[in-house]
Amino acid sequence: MTSTSIQDDLVSETHIAAEPARVFQALVDPTQVPKWWGQEGIYRCTDFVTDLRVGGDWKSSGVGPDGGSFTVQGKYLEIDRPRLLSYTWIASWTGNVQTIVRWELAPTDKGTHVTIRHSGLAAHPELAQAYRGWPRMLGWLQVFLEKGETVQMR
Repeated sequence: MTSTSIQDDLVSETHIAAEPARVFQALVDPTQVPKWWGQEGIYRCTDFVTDLRVGGDWKSSGVGPDGGSFTVQGKYLEIDRPRLLSYTWIASWTGNVQTIVRWELAPTDKGTHVTIRHSGLAAHPELAQAYRGWPRMLGWLQVFLEKGETVQMR
């Protein structure tokens, strides 16, 4: 797993031993997202709703490390199943600043090379630190897809 930071972007990458279609589904399925996104004591998604179409809304609700609730929401910008997913990202804990998250899923001989790019941070450098958790989140996705590990098992 790697992570790099460019002035406007945070980029994280990993390999997941699952087909791109399976990875894509785990990113957008309201029954799957709360199973893998989070960890007790850090933050965890408890509800995910989606209107999976360009211009459609999505919203994730959850519990933060302090026990307080949070939301992250946005609109889908690009959907090219199972290769690409891009959406706006507006998190309640950042004063509702809008940034963009882009997932690129490339097939490999043994699964999928996953790249996540969080952009729009140059105008809000203080947020870059708040979004350094993408490598950990990719790890959660990986163990969910490869081993069936859920939030409740961590």
